[in-house]
Parts: sequence; C-alpha cells; structure tokens
Amino acid sequence: MAMNSCGCDYGISNGPAVLAADFLRRCQLGGKVSPGQWPSTMLILLLVYTGLQGDKPVLVDFDDLAERVRESVEQVRTEVAWLVEHEFLALDGDVDGVARIWVNPSVAFLPGTDPRVAAARYRFPYIDTAEGGMGAEEPVIVYPYEPEVWNAVYDAQREMFEDPPVFRRCPAHAV
Repeated sequence: MAMNSCGCDYGISNGPAVLAADFLRRCQLGGKVSPGQWPSTMLILLLVYTGLQGDKPVLVDFDDLAERVRESVEQVRTEVAWLVEHEFLALDGDVDGVARIWVNPSVAFLPGTDPRVAAARYRFPYIDTAEGGMGAEEPVIVYPYEPEVWNAVYDAQREMFEDPPVFRRCPAHAV
C-alpha cells in the first residue's frame, strides 16, 4: 500500500487508486473500444483531484469540465457516475450543473490533510493495484472501508502524509 507524489507545485500527492481507476475501466471495457477511443475517465479524475483545496469537496462545473475534456456534458456525467459507483469519488450534491465531489484519499490528497478523516467521511475503501498490474487476474484490489486499513496506510506512509515531496512540474496542470 503505497502513495506517490504527483510532482506538482500544488503539492497534491496521488495514490494507487489513480492507476487502479484506469485498470478497472480498461478491464470492464475489454476489447470493445479501440485504443484511441478510451473514455475520458482518467482525465476527468485527474482534473477533479487537481481541484483539491484543503479538506473540502471539489466544486465541479460539468459544462466547464466537458469543455476541458472535449466530451459532452452527458458523457462527463456518465464517467463521473462510474467513478462514484466504484468509490474513487463521492458526489455530495449537484445543483444547476455544479457538483460537490469528495475525492477518495487513495486517489489523491493534499499535504496537511489526514486521509483517514476523508476516508471515514464517506467510508471510502482503500483502492490499490495488484502486483503484476494489468497482467494480474484481478488488477484492482479494493479493501473495504475499515479504520484499521487506513491507520495502517497512514502509519506505513507517515512521511508522505505529513511532509510529501513537492516537485516543480506536473502534466496534469498543463491540461
């Protein structure tokens, strides 16, 4: 159970659930989609979590997000619904096309925020990738919400949560 630095000036650190979301989406779609036609799930997830500001939900304007990913609002809503269904995100209201979205801390978190608090708020599972990645029989591992799991993640990665490294560039912010 490891977290990695996003490497951006904003200090956002991403976790294994970022890759797990991509693995799971690809597995569910199988060979039904040509490689150039993968859904915008990953880009949507990245754009949502780069909106993190402290221990607050991200406000997402679906019209703006659709424009940024060059998809219809309906398609963006479909992808966000998939991310919510699989607990990478939690939707906390949607009024006039603007949603309050909480990010599972196994996807991303900000320094100075305790991922255990965010995990407890929505009983987020800890989502990881299997050893062997996409080649594994089950490439995504979902540990149901248990405070003990999140405590173990925190203890194993205490330095990352309390003082994560911050680098200078991140492709996410070039989008």
